[in-house]
Amino acid sequence: MDTLQLWGLESFYTAIVVLFVFLRIISIIWVAKDVSARTSSTLLQIVAILLVTFFTPIIWIPLYHIIKPIWYKKDKMPWREACITNTTICVECWMINAKEHKCCVNCWKKLTIKCKECDTEYPHNYRYCPKCGWPNIELN
Repeated sequence: MDTLQLWGLESFYTAIVVLFVFLRIISIIWVAKDVSARTSSTLLQIVAILLVTFFTPIIWIPLYHIIKPIWYKKDKMPWREACITNTTICVECWMINAKEHKCCVNCWKKLTIKCKECDTEYPHNYRYCPKCGWPNIELN
């Protein structure tokens, strides 16, 4: 009877350890997917994954929420805001800029280009000139 109770207690402890290991693995996978969806910075991705791997959840959860970027890479909300207001989005760093700016206030990338056909200036991310329809050759 004593060994049966000991075996039951041992399997309970084993189940708890397996649960914690499973939760740790799921946490690492979630953070890896989340941080890769938020940034292209390899260094930030590695730091976030190492944070989860080597620290307890009491430490890594607040730290991860501090260092993670606020927006996802493909978040469309800034584009919607730019359409409503008189602003444009930088194609390099996703910074919101005023329409009259010629270059981004954050990364200094040109926001407008001049049409080769009619010399009209238009946003860099347009595929064609809005005035004459000439293709934007600089757009990748």
